[in-house]
Amino acid sequence: MSKEVPLRLGEKIMPKAPVVKLSNGAYCVPQHYLTYQHTLQSVEELICDIDYDEKYVVFASQDAGGIYIQVGVVGHDNYQTNSSRSELKLLFGRKWRVEPELPTSEVIQTVFLALKKSREHEVRELFKLSTNHSTTTPFNSHVDLPLMAEFSDYSSTKGQFFPEQGKGESLAAILDSIEYDGCKLSLKHLEQRRNGLWLVDIELHRFTHSIFPESETTVYLQVADLSSNTLCRALMDELIRISDEHVDKHFSYRGFHRFDPAIEISHIADLSQQSRKQELAGQFANVFTKTNYEIDQMRIPSVSSGPLAQKNKAILELFNITTI
Repeated sequence: MSKEVPLRLGEKIMPKAPVVKLSNGAYCVPQHYLTYQHTLQSVEELICDIDYDEKYVVFASQDAGGIYIQVGVVGHDNYQTNSSRSELKLLFGRKWRVEPELPTSEVIQTVFLALKKSREHEVRELFKLSTNHSTTTPFNSHVDLPLMAEFSDYSSTKGQFFPEQGKGESLAAILDSIEYDGCKLSLKHLEQRRNGLWLVDIELHRFTHSIFPESETTVYLQVADLSSNTLCRALMDELIRISDEHVDKHFSYRGFHRFDPAIEISHIADLSQQSRKQELAGQFANVFTKTNYEIDQMRIPSVSSGPLAQKNKAILELFNITTI
């Protein structure tokens, strides 16, 4: 089998780097023996090999700050009326910066994370809570944090606990005040464990434009109490977990689903061990150390002499770190 190892755009092999023979007989140069100089073209080429869901369009672009990745979501404006929501739009999330020296694998993982956070943004906006005769989206990402900090005494009020008797009825009232993506929630099962924790099974009905997997109609919560605050937060955590799991299972690069839980973890560990368990020749060992040091130096941010620098300096001094 040929020892020639193909490279992707933006990759370069360190001088005298070893070529590693894997247990299946194939040869490779592991990513830690490569240097990177990614361009917009190389990032675009990587994105072309990524597949997830056609409703999530991944863009690459460049501005004065460098290369960035941005996810466009084909969907509905969550804050419009029902009649306006019928129109599909392309909604953009934040920009994810890509440093030119970032390893190819980390560029791909940046897309993976951007997709997860784009979905989470949608999940948070689709959760609606009726309170004080109005409907709110308390978990949305646009809450005014400086305002919350200014009035922190107002927002720290504890959630209401319900009496021992009639828990099912009280819980039903909480669920009746919640809507997720236009569907209502109902209590399917309630049980208290011996350790005091509650098992709450909640059924969701009639999705409107859901990003919730079609196979999922019931969520299973384990909570310490049955307050509205605890239940709402546990429900949101579970909805985000289900969304993240969907990306884990369906995100692929060149058809390989790297983050799918079905992949045997021991196989990943074995491949990692094969790519790293190498005796490095003296000359290359020096190149390897020098290259890694230079990359680490590039990652150190420029530090001004302002109040943030003073704050960070005081923190680092607690650990006897004075290199910045």
